[in-house]
Amino acid sequence: MDSSKRRKQILEKKKKIHDVIKRASSRLDPLSPFDSFRRYTKNDLSVYLEPGRGDRLSSSLKQHIRKLLKNMEGFYGSDWPIQAKVKRKEMSSPDARYIFVRELRYGKAYEEGCDQIAGFVHYRFTLEEEIPVLYVYEIQLESRIQGKGLGEFLMQLIELIASKNQMSAVVLTVQTSNALAMTFYMSKLGYRISSISPSKTNLPVQNQLSRPSMRYFAKRLIPKLNLCWRRMTENQRKIAYQACSCIVPYSYKTEADEDFGSFDGSSYFQTKRQRNLKCESHFVLH
Repeated sequence: MDSSKRRKQILEKKKKIHDVIKRASSRLDPLSPFDSFRRYTKNDLSVYLEPGRGDRLSSSLKQHIRKLLKNMEGFYGSDWPIQAKVKRKEMSSPDARYIFVRELRYGKAYEEGCDQIAGFVHYRFTLEEEIPVLYVYEIQLESRIQGKGLGEFLMQLIELIASKNQMSAVVLTVQTSNALAMTFYMSKLGYRISSISPSKTNLPVQNQLSRPSMRYFAKRLIPKLNLCWRRMTENQRKIAYQACSCIVPYSYKTEADEDFGSFDGSSYFQTKRQRNLKCESHFVLH
């Protein structure tokens, strides 16, 4: 194949991937294919989930998000004022997508018409090394609703959303000092540290957002996801199976091929090209 034809094919495939990102980001309600996942009622906890966008947050909702973000203050230490400013800016980005957690009482919200939330997931559809991924920016829950299985349920839903929207992986970052989070993602959910994690690279630290105290994790999405089927209802299993069938492998050669291997889930998220990343660890779903 001559170089002009190869270049044309590569450009066409890149356009196709960008179209996938654009289509996923344009969905008004990413939860609509997963109605049976909108509620979580287990372990003396009853909540319902609703979608949101960064450019449509009310001032009171922003205030509740900022309050929950303070969960991270202890892990950042003296860097928190800088990081808090970055997170506030990220919070309202037009690219930001949310899953909000609202508590239920007698089948209704505690305070109907109120923007108060008990937790949230902030995620985005984006590209990492020219691969379409769902990037989890934040998952924050009030302390009183932690340890009840909700975090695992939310990440399970995130993986289904990623699959339904033809993303190739779920990626996220974690502070190395956050031992509970590291164990949660690696041991319980099967995420792995990427080779482009700041903790694994020898690049010189150039700014506050690139340092070894964070790790970059990823989980490769393959047609048979490592989901907790036993904890799902029969209807949830059917929806999850349908979502898994939507994954489209992007197999053209890029520098990310070492990250995702042959696109069959055979390798961890790795890359030859080293670059500055956020100060968290990057996890990939494997």
